[in-house]
Amino acid sequence: MRARHERERESRRESIIKATDQLLNEKTFESITMDDIAIRSDFAKASIYQYFKNKEELIMEVFSKVLKTQCRLIEEKCLSQTAPVQALRNYIKLEIEFIRRYPWRPKVRATFPFRDYPADSRLLALYAQKKKLIAGIIQRGQTEGTFIMSDPDVLTNMILSASGGFANYFSTRISADLQSPEIELFISTIIKGITKGCSDECQIQ
Repeated sequence: MRARHERERESRRESIIKATDQLLNEKTFESITMDDIAIRSDFAKASIYQYFKNKEELIMEVFSKVLKTQCRLIEEKCLSQTAPVQALRNYIKLEIEFIRRYPWRPKVRATFPFRDYPADSRLLALYAQKKKLIAGIIQRGQTEGTFIMSDPDVLTNMILSASGGFANYFSTRISADLQSPEIELFISTIIKGITKGCSDECQIQ
């Protein structure tokens, strides 16, 4: 009986999170109200407060769920690849897919005061996990002699910054085809910058 109650409670909680995600694709975070979330999730507003004390706590949970999913997919689609270059290509395409799936993420991440909330430590841990996964690809490429022998932390930050920024740009300006010439050129340019044998101006000191 208790197990069933817990499953039902978790199901309701997930429904609220899903409703918030949907609303973020339609409205700005600032304009979304708890009434909006109640209507979309088909729960009374008072019931939502049994799970989340305010809208800010709820958005933290949505962000955490997105990051957990992304880390899991990086492990599945990138770390299983034997070739570091292919693993990195898969990651960049995954970043583009996530920007398209969650177009609200860059803006909310840039404007929401995450550090003002206790759950920030959980988000930081998830970001650190994502960074560690990408660093693992970089270090494997260095060990195999594919990537340049620069500071792995510097290379990882470069990959995260470049892929995130360009993915956000491309996601709203080109077709959904991840095999398009524009995306292929973009991915090749990023990878060339850390690959041994590229021109001197590509090298990171």
